[in-house]
Amino acid sequence: MDERPVGLDRAEGRRLYGRDPSGYDAGRPDYPSGLYDVLEDRCRARADARVLEIGPGTGRVTRRLLALGAKVTAVEPNADIASWLADRLTSPDLQVIVAPFEDAGLPTASFDLAVAATSFHWVQPDPGLVELRRVLRPGAWLALWWILFEDPSDPDEVDREVERLLGASPSGAAPGRRPFQLDELGRLGELRRAGFVDATSEVLRSQHRMDAAQTVALYSTMAIVLRRSDDEQTRLLDALGELVADRFGGSVTRTFVTALYTARNPSPGARSNPG
Repeated sequence: MDERPVGLDRAEGRRLYGRDPSGYDAGRPDYPSGLYDVLEDRCRARADARVLEIGPGTGRVTRRLLALGAKVTAVEPNADIASWLADRLTSPDLQVIVAPFEDAGLPTASFDLAVAATSFHWVQPDPGLVELRRVLRPGAWLALWWILFEDPSDPDEVDREVERLLGASPSGAAPGRRPFQLDELGRLGELRRAGFVDATSEVLRSQHRMDAAQTVALYSTMAIVLRRSDDEQTRLLDALGELVADRFGGSVTRTFVTALYTARNPSPGARSNPG
C-alpha cells in the first residue's frame, strides 16, 4: 500500500513546486545542523565524494555538499527548478539532470552517497530503492529525510490554529494516522526489503522564530496551499499572516521535526548487522 502524504500525486507535485523557485527558496528554512553532522560523520560526505542528490529543489542541501568539496549529480524532475538551480550554482562539481530519478539512466556503482531531502515521496519506494542500490557503490550510504513544519507528537496552539485554517495537517497525514515521514517501521522496512543494511532512524527537532511575513512565505511553498485556486491561496495566506500578527503578537516560535533515515549498501561478502 502506498502511504505517501495525501493530497497530491507525483505528477501534480512535480508541476506545482516549479511555479515559483525564488519564492520556494526564500520560504523554506534550512535543516538542523545535526543532520549535516550525520552526513559527514556517518555517511562520509566529504571532499571528492561523488554524491547523488534526488530532488535538489533550489539547492539548499546542494550548496552544503559543494562547500564540502563533494561532486554532486542532482536529479531534478522539474525543468523550471532545474534551470533555476543550474543558473545559480555554476560549480564545475555540479551536474544537473532534468528527469525523474526513475528515468535518469545513471551508471551502475558510481556514487559514494545518495541523499534525498524532503523529496523521496515523489519516487516509487520499492523500485526506487532497488535502483539506488544499483547506482551506489558497495559500502556507500543512503540518507533520506523529511522536515515537518509542526511537531505531531506535541502540537502547540499555533499548530492547532494552522490546521484549523488549512483544514488538514500540513504534513499531509491522513486523519488519525501517523505521518508517513515519522513511520519508522514503514520507512526502515522499505530500506531493508531493498537489501540495505545498518538502517537507522532518528528525529531531529529545531526551533524557528518567524514573523508574519516569514510564516506566509513558508506556507506559500506547501502542497496543501499550492494545490488550491489562486483566490483560495490568497485567502489562506492572508489568514495565516493575520494569525501571527494579531493573535500571537507579530512572531511565533515553531518547533519543526526532521525525520532522518540512513542505511548502507552492503559490500559483497561483508558480514553486517541488517539493522
